[in-house]
Amino acid sequence: MGLGRGGRLLAEAILASSWCKLVAVASVHSDRVERFGEDHPGIVTHDDFRSLIVSSPTEALFVAVPPFLRVNYLPLAAERGLPVFMLTPAARRFDEALALLGPFEAAGCPIVVSRAWGVEPALHPDSLGLDQVGRFFLARANAAACLEENFDWRGDSQRAGGGVLLYHAYGLIDVIVQAMGTPSTVYAALSGISRPGTRFPYDTEDTAAVVCRYANGALATVSASWTTGPADWSVDLCGTGGSIHVDAGNVALRDRTGERDLARHARSVNPLAVQVDEFLSTVCSNPRNLRGTLRQHLPVVATIQAAYLSARTGQPESPGTIFAMHNVREPLPPK
Repeated sequence: MGLGRGGRLLAEAILASSWCKLVAVASVHSDRVERFGEDHPGIVTHDDFRSLIVSSPTEALFVAVPPFLRVNYLPLAAERGLPVFMLTPAARRFDEALALLGPFEAAGCPIVVSRAWGVEPALHPDSLGLDQVGRFFLARANAAACLEENFDWRGDSQRAGGGVLLYHAYGLIDVIVQAMGTPSTVYAALSGISRPGTRFPYDTEDTAAVVCRYANGALATVSASWTTGPADWSVDLCGTGGSIHVDAGNVALRDRTGERDLARHARSVNPLAVQVDEFLSTVCSNPRNLRGTLRQHLPVVATIQAAYLSARTGQPESPGTIFAMHNVREPLPPK
């Protein structure tokens, strides 16, 4: 469902999987549908998402459309009992995540969001050497990219719901929350002024800086921009005994100085391929063991929403307050 850049990567992962067969795709962009049909004859193509969900003989649905489109179509998948795997971000807002989650939990149908931590071999606890790192007290993350001038729907705050923080830094914040738990408070500053006079106006942030503080005094910082290079997507998790460096290509366990690698693991060329196989194999064997469910992503959504709120109020905001406002129990922190 969706044939943009993320959708094409997802389709490649599905085509390569031994757990399933790709039988149908859909996009509202006719040129993408035609091109995919030419490249992959025999796969049914749709120019309407409802027809994909209702008419195709699918047993699972993979979603690569923007969040503002999901809320209109995915409840239909829940009605059909179709397990769903979605690309990040999980949702634009906490209430939107809950609204999407409701029909699936009522139907007892799984809905999972892309997550590398704990699933991808290089980011599995057995590979990370967490026993050598000790207690995390600092995380430093950076996301940078120089996108084309036209942000399309990502530049429209009404449809996108956010900019670089939500769409480019989401995975970094997910890693931080998985490693360190949900922060007590979040302080953020956002800006959208790096391209004055652009031919393609936008009102979402292109630059973001976030500071997360934990009850035990630990800190995490995130900086993000999608109007400058060089391209970077990385996070350093600093512990009392060592550190872990994660980037798009590698995961390295380092000593306390950060200058000597104790172990290094290459990440998957297409991390989605591992996640797709994990999702399908678990759905087939024991859906209760699924990792990265939409409910498990709620702390990440709350943290990002607290950051956007902080940018408006100029004050630190609490993800815990967002859970309390919606009468949702906050998950226990990672062990």
